[in-house]
Amino acid sequence: MKSARAVAHTNIALVKYWGKRDSSPADLNLPAVGSLSLTLDRLRSETSVCPAGHDSFTLNQEPASGEVAGKVLRQLDRVWQAAGHAGPRPACEVVSRNFLPTAAGLASSASGFAALTLAAAAAFDYDPGRPALSALARRGSGSAARSLWGGFVRLDRGVAADGSDCRAYPLHPQAHWDVRLLIVHTERGPKAIGSTAGMQRSRDTSPYYGPWVDTSEADLAAAEAALAARDLAVLGDIVEHSCFKMHACMMASRPPIVYWRGATLDVIHAVWRLRAEGLTGYVTSDAGPHVKVLCLSGQADDLAARLRGVPGVHAVDVVGPGPDPTVEVLA
Repeated sequence: MKSARAVAHTNIALVKYWGKRDSSPADLNLPAVGSLSLTLDRLRSETSVCPAGHDSFTLNQEPASGEVAGKVLRQLDRVWQAAGHAGPRPACEVVSRNFLPTAAGLASSASGFAALTLAAAAAFDYDPGRPALSALARRGSGSAARSLWGGFVRLDRGVAADGSDCRAYPLHPQAHWDVRLLIVHTERGPKAIGSTAGMQRSRDTSPYYGPWVDTSEADLAAAEAALAARDLAVLGDIVEHSCFKMHACMMASRPPIVYWRGATLDVIHAVWRLRAEGLTGYVTSDAGPHVKVLCLSGQADDLAARLRGVPGVHAVDVVGPGPDPTVEVLA
């Protein structure tokens, strides 16, 4: 094998992903609904995969073990097997750094597993094309499939039992639309309930899970059309609708899954109030307490300044559409 390094940017789902469908083996990690996302600039993971005497994983300059390291090593195994190499996978040193908060509802797993998959494929001399690597990345993290491209990306849930039609693909490049996403931080530290466990609980116990799944395709079709037309009002309405449907499904689970805090709701109400005053932003929120606000670039700084004044807000980051990943084979 070779040494390789990849940089992949995280993404935020504008039309949400929540829930998994049955699959065999279970680690096909097939989503119950499709999703549409925006890849973000600056917020990224940088990962190298190199030959070593034994397997190791370092995350943010700290040795990692347990389930986190296990997920990484299993992803290496998947890439090695997909590459069709004879014999066992060689031992690897994996070093990754997240330039965004980890496990806090900001999709560090998306950029992390996208970068890992790309670096491992290059290290194992495997190049089946981005669509196939997207399907591999999905097995590590559902949202990672979308981080194989910059700009605006769609992931179809597919119907094939083997997941062969569950792949992401680019809709529009980074330069398609001069929008911004405000990331409004309302809490520090990792979230209490991981997404995988939360999805399973919603599927098993929420009375809203079925309607959530059944209405997703219509949201995706409408959002794709609004995105193509660069119609913020129409897209923003769909973005908010998808977000609140997902969180309603979570909150109706038993026991309830409530990621939001008081500051989360205060920010949501502030965005709606500012929109009525002419600063046009639309809210979304993933499995975490933070709020994201989609807006045009010309109003981003004004919106960010106003939202920094909401009690409980720790910081507001302004990010734009992000680029494609990069991969390099190291000497």
